Amino acid sequence: MPKIKSLRSHLLRLLSLIYTHGRISRSQLADYAGYSTFLVSKLAERLLKEGLVVEVGAGVSSGGRPPTLLAINPDIGRLVGIHMGTINLRAVITNLSGDVLAHRIDKSQVDKGPEVALQHMLSLIQELLRQARVKPEKLSGIGIGIAGVLDREKGITLSWPKVPSWTDVPVKSIVERSFKTLVEVDDTPRTMALAEKRFGKAQNAKEFIYLALGAGTGAALFLNGQLYTGTGGFAGEFGHTTIDERGPLCSCGNRGCLEVMVSASTLIHRAEEALATGLSSQLYRIARENGGQLNLDSIARAAEANDRFSLGLLSETSLHVATGVTSLINLLNPELIILGGGLIQGIGRWLLPSIQRLVQERAMPNPANQVSIELSELSEIDWARGSTLLVSEKVLQRTLPVRRKV
Repeated sequence: MPKIKSLRSHLLRLLSLIYTHGRISRSQLADYAGYSTFLVSKLAERLLKEGLVVEVGAGVSSGGRPPTLLAINPDIGRLVGIHMGTINLRAVITNLSGDVLAHRIDKSQVDKGPEVALQHMLSLIQELLRQARVKPEKLSGIGIGIAGVLDREKGITLSWPKVPSWTDVPVKSIVERSFKTLVEVDDTPRTMALAEKRFGKAQNAKEFIYLALGAGTGAALFLNGQLYTGTGGFAGEFGHTTIDERGPLCSCGNRGCLEVMVSASTLIHRAEEALATGLSSQLYRIARENGGQLNLDSIARAAEANDRFSLGLLSETSLHVATGVTSLINLLNPELIILGGGLIQGIGRWLLPSIQRLVQERAMPNPANQVSIELSELSEIDWARGSTLLVSEKVLQRTLPVRRKV
């Protein structure tokens, strides 16, 4: 066996590989880690003895006896994931395998100020802990995705243009004081992208971009399999790409940003204007059925009924998104772009064909032919699951005992 100092690093290496792959054989671990099968066998025996991994059945045989697969013991930790958006708050409790033990979707209340919204979030976490029968002291970590401009290291919301009262809010330290556990904070496009990488369509992608389109617009970049955050941690502000220099004023202070052109609130507002001015009989009919209210589904239903205004609005939205996506493709040459978020859940199936066609027309031929543009199939609860991935590997590291003797 290796020396004590290196033993822990070897064990952590195997733990990380087992966690990343979900279920994996000893021979696969040897290949991925570059270790001998003997060393992997001894390390796996140690992890099994510590109760950190479990054997979960047989894999596919390559000619001999089927290999026994290893997986992380899901019961060694309990995690909370929070996705706090401008409108809604999604919260989950999971085990270390990502299985959901309890979940809740509620209003985020961020418009009432950070004190009210954070207290609401903390109360919701307590409620979910009770529901999942997890004692607070048994909580291993909390990951929080929040739709603001962040200091990721300190876990501080520096600003939130849509809700100006959120300036220099120490989210991480507030939550740490309440629960005395590991807490990490990042922006929502990144936690949504982490969910896509772990649970969704990007599991096998090394170069992919996740675009979050909803109340706001943002991006997360995975380059060579790693999340790219930029020099100061601010990479991914895709929503503030200028689409129209003379366009409407954005909350960031500039004009014609993609976010102000394609956000869910913008589309609904334009539909309401069309309703008020009599431009759409179909929207009028749908609004009457919904008690006078319009939402993204209303626009989709009107488009299904061949409503000229709604079809034009969706076409225009596709054009704006495709313009931004084309720039990303030409610049980064990704293999995969995934569109997700509330806007996509509501009208994504209407937008995708036009976006794909426009990208083929406008992007440079080689990168355009190498990229796949797809809609996310994950749910709102999966967005919160993505936030647990901010802390999961650190929790794994903390569960590995430090021994004086081998």
